[in-house]
Amino acid sequence: AVAGGVRPVTTGFAGLLPASVDPAVPTPESVLGRPVGQGAARYADVERYLHALAEASPLVKIAKYATSHEGRSLYYLTITSAANHSRLDQIQADNAKLADPRKLGGVSDADRIIDAMPAVAWLAYSIHGDEMSGTDASMLVAYSLAAGTDEATKRLRDELVIHVDPSMNPDGRERYLGQLEPLTGKVLNTDYQAMQYAGLWSAGRGNHYLFDLNRDWLPMVHPETRGRAAVMIQWNPHLVIDAHEMGPLDTYLFDPPREPYNVNLSESNMRWRRLFSGDQARAFDRHGWSYYTQEWYEEWYPGYTNAWANLLGAVGLLYEQARVSGGAIKQASGRVLTYEQAVAHQLASSLANLETLRANRREILRDYFEDRRWAVTSAGDAGEKVFVAEASTDSARFNLFRELLKRHGIEFEISESRVVAKDAVSVWGETADRVEVGAGSLVARVQQPHRRLLRSILQFDPRMSDKFLQEERRSLETHQGTRVYDVTAWNLSMAYGLEAYWADSASSDPNVPRQGVEDDPFERTPAYGYLVDGRSGDVYAAIVRILEGDGRVRVAQKPFSIGNRDYRAGTLLLRRNENPTELGSLLKEAAEGLSLAIHPAETALSESGPDLGGNEFQLLVSPRVALASQWPISSTSFGSIWHLLDARIGLRCSPINTQSIGRVDMRKYNVLILPNAWGGGFGAILNDATRAQLRSWIEAGGTLIAVGGSAAFIADEGRKLSSVRLRHEVLDKLKIYEEAVGRERAARKILVDPTVVWGEAGNPPAGAARFKPAPPAGDSSAENADESATDTPHGKKSKDENAAGKSPEAAKRASDSKDVESLKRHDAWSRIFSPGGVFVRAELNSEHWLCFGLDERLPILFGGSDVFMSSHP
Repeated sequence: AVAGGVRPVTTGFAGLLPASVDPAVPTPESVLGRPVGQGAARYADVERYLHALAEASPLVKIAKYATSHEGRSLYYLTITSAANHSRLDQIQADNAKLADPRKLGGVSDADRIIDAMPAVAWLAYSIHGDEMSGTDASMLVAYSLAAGTDEATKRLRDELVIHVDPSMNPDGRERYLGQLEPLTGKVLNTDYQAMQYAGLWSAGRGNHYLFDLNRDWLPMVHPETRGRAAVMIQWNPHLVIDAHEMGPLDTYLFDPPREPYNVNLSESNMRWRRLFSGDQARAFDRHGWSYYTQEWYEEWYPGYTNAWANLLGAVGLLYEQARVSGGAIKQASGRVLTYEQAVAHQLASSLANLETLRANRREILRDYFEDRRWAVTSAGDAGEKVFVAEASTDSARFNLFRELLKRHGIEFEISESRVVAKDAVSVWGETADRVEVGAGSLVARVQQPHRRLLRSILQFDPRMSDKFLQEERRSLETHQGTRVYDVTAWNLSMAYGLEAYWADSASSDPNVPRQGVEDDPFERTPAYGYLVDGRSGDVYAAIVRILEGDGRVRVAQKPFSIGNRDYRAGTLLLRRNENPTELGSLLKEAAEGLSLAIHPAETALSESGPDLGGNEFQLLVSPRVALASQWPISSTSFGSIWHLLDARIGLRCSPINTQSIGRVDMRKYNVLILPNAWGGGFGAILNDATRAQLRSWIEAGGTLIAVGGSAAFIADEGRKLSSVRLRHEVLDKLKIYEEAVGRERAARKILVDPTVVWGEAGNPPAGAARFKPAPPAGDSSAENADESATDTPHGKKSKDENAAGKSPEAAKRASDSKDVESLKRHDAWSRIFSPGGVFVRAELNSEHWLCFGLDERLPILFGGSDVFMSSHP
C-alpha cells in the first residue's frame, strides 16, 4: 500500500530509508518478489532490479563496464540530480582537471571547479562472491538515493555524483549460491559450522578461475578488474567504499587501519579516513550496534580495492560485516545475527559515508587537488625521480608490463634511442653513477598525477616504521603470530623479470637510434625450416598451437649461431621435412597475437654450435595434463595454474578430483600437477598404495609437478617420490648440500690454469700429489683438519681434553648430536620469522631446460618457511 507518498520496504530497515519516497520508483521487493534481506538475491534478479530502477527513474543511469569469464555483465549505476545528469560530461571533464592540474588555467580555475562541482563517490560491493550482504545492500542504497524525496536525500543528489557498483564478482556469487541452496533445509539452522554457511571446496570467494579479485588490483589479470579500473580512472572518484564480510562470530569493522601503513599514503588521506570513521561510528551508536576499527586491519599492501583507490587520491574505506551467508547465525553470546541485520549494517555505513562526503565536499576536493598538484610539480626524492625499465629480450613480458602500467594510468615514454640514467640503483640493489640502457626502454618520471601509485607499485624497498617492527618482533617472539595481514613484498618490474632502475635523472642519447623493424619471415619459404627465439614468454602458447595443428617442434639444448645470428638454448626449431606442407601458414597462424621473433633457416649447417639436423634439438611431446583439484588443494593455487594453462597458454588440461586420484586412469596423462595443498591433507589421500601407483607412472615417463605444500609433502623421504628434502629435515647434512651448491657455482665459472694442468714450460708435472684438488669449503676431512683437536660448537677440544673423558670418536659423535639438537631448536625459532612475502635472488642454471629463455638470476617472490635442498642429480 502507498499512503502519503510513502512506500514501505521492510520493517528491518526502519530509520535507514528515506522518510518519504517517489512511489513511481520500484522497490527491490517489487522486483525480487520478496523483501531484501530475506535470503541472498541471485545475480540475475539484481540485474533485473538495476534495469528496472534505471528505466523508472530519470535520476539513474546504468552502464556496463565489463563481462566476466562466464559471460555475465557487470554494471554500475550513476545516481545524481537531474541538473547534474544534464552536465555529467562537464563534471567528468572538470574533475579530470583537478586530477591533473597541468590541464588547469591556474589556481583560480581550480577554485571555480571546487566551488561548483559535485564530489564523486564510487560504492563497490562484494568483490568476494561469498561475502554477499553488500550486494543486497547496494539495491537499497540505490533505491534510497533514487526514490528519496526528503531534503537530506535531495542534498546528496545535488552535491554528489554517486556510482553504485553492486556486485564486483557475479561469477563467484552465483557459484556460491548454487552450492548453498542444495545444502539448506526447511528448518532454520543457526549453526555457523553447517555446510549451508560454508559451501563446497571452490566456494565463492574467487571468480571463475578462483582468483581473489581483491588482490588483482596490482596485476589486473581479469576482465572484472580491468573494466572497473578503467571506469574509475575516467571518473577519478573522491570517495571509494569497499564492502566485505568476515568471520561469522565477529561484529563489524571499518576504517581507519592500524600500522603498518603504506609509505606512499598522504597525511590528508589518513586524516579524512579518521573523520569518516567517526561519523560512521555515530551512525552505528544510534542503533546500539557493535563495531571496531584497526585491530587486525592494516594497509601495507597496495593491491586491495580501497588501498588502490587511496593511492589515487580518493578516500578509500573498507567495510567488514560478520558473514551469515544469506541465513542467520547464532553467535557466541547467544544472539542470532540475521542476514537482514547484516544488510542493514552495510546500508547504514554507505549512507553515513555519503553524508560525510557531502558535508565536507569543498575541503575534500581542495585536498584532492592539492595532492595532485604536489604530484605533478614536486621534484621528488634524491635517487627516486625516474624509473627506467630496460627493453627486455622477452618482448612478450615487456609488452605485458607496458600494458599493465597503462591500465594503472601510469604515464611513461618508450625511448627512441639509448637512455642514460644517472645515480641509479637496480632491482638487485646495485648502485652506479651512470647506467646505459638500449632504445625501446621504458622511462616513467615521478612528476605525474598517479605519482603515489607509481612509487608504490614500482618502489624496490619500502620500509615499515621502527615502531611497528618492534611490535612485530614482540608479537612473533611471544608466539602471538604476525601482525601483517597480507603479502609484505611486491614490485611489478620484478614480477615481470625486468632489469629496472630508479635514478636521479634519465636522458636520451640520440646518437644511438632504435633498430629498424625486421623483415617478414613468411615472405618466402625457407630451404630448411624456421627458428623461433625462445626468450619470449609467448613461445609456450605458440608451442601449444603448433602441436594442436599437428606440427612438430624441436628445442635447442645448446646455443648456436646461424645466418650471422646468435641463438640461445631454448630456441624452437621447425624442420620443413618433419612438418605439414603448409608449415609457413601453420606457424603464422600459431604466432597470431603473440610477440615472437621468427627467423627462416636456409641451411642446417651452423656457423658455431650444434647443426640443426643433429641430436641437440630435442623433439617435444604434446602434454596431456591432469590438474589436481578439490580438498586439500588450495583453490587459489589451483585457479592460478588453471588460468595460466587454459586462458593464457591455451593448453587443454583435465581437472581431476584429488580425493579419488587412486582410481584415476593415469595412462591418459603424461603430466600431473599438484597445486599447493593446505595442512598436509595428502596423508590420507596419497597413501602407500597410491604413491606406489604414482611411482610406477613416473618411472614409465610421467612428469609430476608439485607446488608449495604439495612439494613439501612429496619431499618427505618416506614418500619415496623424490630425492629433494626439506631443510629442517636434513639439518645434520647441511654441509653436504652447501658443498653441492659450491660445486654447482664453481662449474659455471671454470678457470683453468695451464701451469697447474701441464706444469711449467719444459718441466712436466712431477706427480699426482701436486694436482690434488683443494677441498671445498666446509670439508672436514682429516687431511685438512687440525689433528690435535676436535671441532665442537664452541671451538676445538684438544686431544688431552678428549682423552680425559671419551674417545675422540665418541666425543665427536656426542658433540655432533648436541650440535644437531641445537640446530633444530634454532631452526624452529627461526621459522617463526618466515616472511609473508619477500623477493629473493634466484640463481638459475640457464642451460637446464626448465630455465631456457631466462637469464642466470631472477627475482622470485617467496613466502613461508619451506626450503628445499637437493644435490646432483
